[in-house]
Amino acid sequence: MSAQLAPNPYTSLYAKGSPERGLHALGLREKRFPLSTESRDSVTARMWSDAKNLTWDARKDIPYHTFDRSKYSQEQLDAARLCWSRRAWTEYTGIVESPSMCIRLCLEGDQPIETKFLLASKVFEEARHCEASFLLADAMGGYIQEPPPHDAIVKLVVAGFRDRLAFNPNVSAEAGIAAWHIISEGIAVDIFNIRYQWTDEPVTREVIRLINQDEVRHVELGWAFLEERAPHMTRAQLDEVELAVRDVIENVEMKGFHSIFMLEDDVDSIMIEAEAIAAKARLGFCPPEAEHKAFVQCIQNCRARFAKIGIRIPLYPQIE
Repeated sequence: MSAQLAPNPYTSLYAKGSPERGLHALGLREKRFPLSTESRDSVTARMWSDAKNLTWDARKDIPYHTFDRSKYSQEQLDAARLCWSRRAWTEYTGIVESPSMCIRLCLEGDQPIETKFLLASKVFEEARHCEASFLLADAMGGYIQEPPPHDAIVKLVVAGFRDRLAFNPNVSAEAGIAAWHIISEGIAVDIFNIRYQWTDEPVTREVIRLINQDEVRHVELGWAFLEERAPHMTRAQLDEVELAVRDVIENVEMKGFHSIFMLEDDVDSIMIEAEAIAAKARLGFCPPEAEHKAFVQCIQNCRARFAKIGIRIPLYPQIE
């Protein structure tokens, strides 16, 4: 005689007629099959190969023990560890937000398989960026676990990517990837390039180099995905991408997510002062005018490239 199974307390959640939950409640449903595994684009195929081969370990490959605190004042160390703690908080956002876009594309079975693979690997890459950042902050005197009061990062994380773009069925995957990968990650890359040039402390330079090695690929993925899809998109779909891109420029990046110097008020004066001190010490940051130039140049380059596929980004007189 077979044993009788105890009633499943969760059965009622999935019973016919029960309210839908999770992504279904948002109007997102999985369409896995037919699941094509054919390579559609040589660029994403190369990027997927790079993602598998260009790996590094935040704990083993960066010599944090060689960071010489004796070369810096306590004020400089305190400023730098606060700023690198903020980098960890920012990178942690990527750990949370990247899976959402990966899930979105995986629900849509007809999306390129290598794009999905790259988004899956991006979760791991953002995790090691976060780890490298808090380990560097530790080397500088100690990682700080939470932002100062009123830091813009708190407000911007609350108004998150998941709800606005990735898990919003009214916004296409193309719009989400263009906004986050091309704009937000693109600004991060260009700012990191300037900071790398300005930094002269070897351990800090290596952290920046390795993080940017991954970030460049994230931006390339955004462009490869959008430019492959754009010829097949309607004017209305391109307009949707434009709206999402403008939203991230105007309500995330111009509000200080990656560049604290973009803030127009003094609510983040602690962070602004800390970055200025860390920049003067050349510990992974750069002067406001250099960072601003990189920020504006990124927007201008994106505007020109977007224009080629029919997406219009306005001028921003307040920053340009």
